[in-house]
Amino acid sequence: MKKPPTSHRGGASWFKPQATLDLHLLTVAESEDALDDFLHRSFMAKKQTLLVLHGAKTLAGVVKRVLDRHPLVNSHEPDNSGATRVFLGKPR
Repeated sequence: MKKPPTSHRGGASWFKPQATLDLHLLTVAESEDALDDFLHRSFMAKKQTLLVLHGAKTLAGVVKRVLDRHPLVNSHEPDNSGATRVFLGKPR
């Protein structure tokens, strides 16, 4: 039996997002606003594990830039080239 690919956090099945945001079909500016709103709403709803679908091109850089500087984001990592796992924590 073939094992699923693993991530550095322990395995493919460990990640269960509590909320997902799909940014496909949005502009860069719309994506920035939608992501910021999504992070705030998720934090207020006490969600800690999120998945952001952004595609592998332009929006990937936008998402990384927003997540790198956002005070509610504890950490983030690629799920694949078109999605990012986000872990919320206490504001910095």
